[in-house]
Amino acid sequence: MYVGARTLAEEVAGLVRIPSVNPLHAGPRAEEYGPVGEGAIAARLAARCEAAGAREVVLDEVLPGRPNVYGLFRGRSDRLVVVDVHTDTVTVESMTDPPFDGRIEQGSVWGRGALDTKATLGVLLALLDSWHRAGLRPEHGLLLVGSVGEEAGGLVGATRFRPWAEQRGLRIDRMLVAEPTEFRPVHGLKGLVLVEVTAHGTASHSARPDLGANAVEAMAPVIAAFVAEQERLGALPAATELGNGTVSVTQISGGTGSNVIPERCSVTVGRRIVPGEDPDDVLARLADIARAACPVPCKVTSLLPRTPDGRAGSPAFYQPPDSDFVQYLARAAGTAPAVAPFGANALRYSGLADELVVFGPGSIEDAHQDTERVAVADLVRLAGILTGWLAPG
Repeated sequence: MYVGARTLAEEVAGLVRIPSVNPLHAGPRAEEYGPVGEGAIAARLAARCEAAGAREVVLDEVLPGRPNVYGLFRGRSDRLVVVDVHTDTVTVESMTDPPFDGRIEQGSVWGRGALDTKATLGVLLALLDSWHRAGLRPEHGLLLVGSVGEEAGGLVGATRFRPWAEQRGLRIDRMLVAEPTEFRPVHGLKGLVLVEVTAHGTASHSARPDLGANAVEAMAPVIAAFVAEQERLGALPAATELGNGTVSVTQISGGTGSNVIPERCSVTVGRRIVPGEDPDDVLARLADIARAACPVPCKVTSLLPRTPDGRAGSPAFYQPPDSDFVQYLARAAGTAPAVAPFGANALRYSGLADELVVFGPGSIEDAHQDTERVAVADLVRLAGILTGWLAPG
């Protein structure tokens, strides 16, 4: 059943107009538009699922005021498919456009989240509403998951959804995780271990550095050691299309004044991991590197919540590209299977479904920018692909 371009665009625009900035990306500009977080869009999603005929809608509070939403729709068979769409967005503090106006112009819907990932959410809601009004059901049961906390905070929504699904004994045949992939079915993602390394020195007057232990200077060999680790990783042979693991120092802080020898300095270190690497082993190696290089006492703290099975970070996600679902989406979209270096909720879902794919319109390179938009033509294209997959009747 065809749903028009204008209907699809207006559904996406309506979602963009609901601010849902991840609280870890909050700032004065975001707060001008109301409370940050996913609470408002969760309420909208729940209401839209109910209006579209969901047989069950669950608001599952992951963090205060930040619920996941699970909308379960009846199908014409006992099989179950899942579409996971994260409801949070990144910061709007540097945006040069009005961040939440959701205007439709120049063939696009504009505003934060339009591409990443309210496009998929809006298109699917428009389809479900249209099918419901026409008395149609998807071929298989459909569970729509609106998950919080994908953009920052350790994929907490996905971390919560997995045990919820397992406790209910859900058998998931196919799962689509919405992200901008240029309509390429992504079958592999690098995992992540994220740590903070803190050097603890001794403060003194800067005129008497001999009386102190400079924590900022102590961090210099630690950073150099991580640079050397990145060079080592780059020289390793790649086991899959995902290539090698990488390590990057991404943030640094320390010092209290220009005339005080700093007693503390911290850096944030991100380690992307590939298939075959265990997050706990990677965490242990990062800690060993830091402690061996730091001339003063240092502490290494994992910044990610533990996975449901207790690991310190997200293992890589990978499945062979000859998966039936991967191949179906590639044919439907006219693209080729791919892998990607970015993180996504799929890192929490390995093994939860028989087949798992990351997929959606637009490019990840256009996300998180000072402007954000999704082409209306891509919404129409996505609607056709989802309709072919879900096969309403």
